[in-house]
Amino acid sequence: MLNEIIKGISMALNTAFGEGHEIYDNDVKQGLSPGSFLILTLQPALAPLLGGRGLKTNPFDIHYFPATTKVHTECNTVAETMMDALRFITLPNGDKLHGTGIRYEVQDDVLHFFVSYNHTRMVTETVDNMETLTVETGTKEGRSYVEQTAENPGPGDGSDGSEEPGESEPGEDAGGL
Repeated sequence: MLNEIIKGISMALNTAFGEGHEIYDNDVKQGLSPGSFLILTLQPALAPLLGGRGLKTNPFDIHYFPATTKVHTECNTVAETMMDALRFITLPNGDKLHGTGIRYEVQDDVLHFFVSYNHTRMVTETVDNMETLTVETGTKEGRSYVEQTAENPGPGDGSDGSEEPGESEPGEDAGGL
């Protein structure tokens, strides 16, 4: 998903600024041309949520290397355009993501544009089903009223070993419970 977000950022920058600007991602070491963008991933994280979900945070620092000697003027103009262009991005599969925490600063004559694209995702865990389940209930006097055995209950097949309220085993007295 992270690579899809990078592609979505790249497509949004290409739409906003045209073909005249090179767009690089995390793999460039040096030799960036003036007027180019570098998309850097900062520290993605996954925070657990209820119901087997997780909040995935994907922060980015997008560098812009100005092409003119009026660095701050060019950086401010580019940053304002980026704010509009990166507020919402469209991923290659058509999904849309909303950019949050949008801010920018100019350091050492390079524009640093910060944005996060967060989304929830399902966190799957494998759970082993029990082989056999036996339940026995009774009173303090030790009389047993219900005894059930379920062999490897499956989800939604009605064999979860539970009874409807008010039901009891045939031939047993359910009164007094």
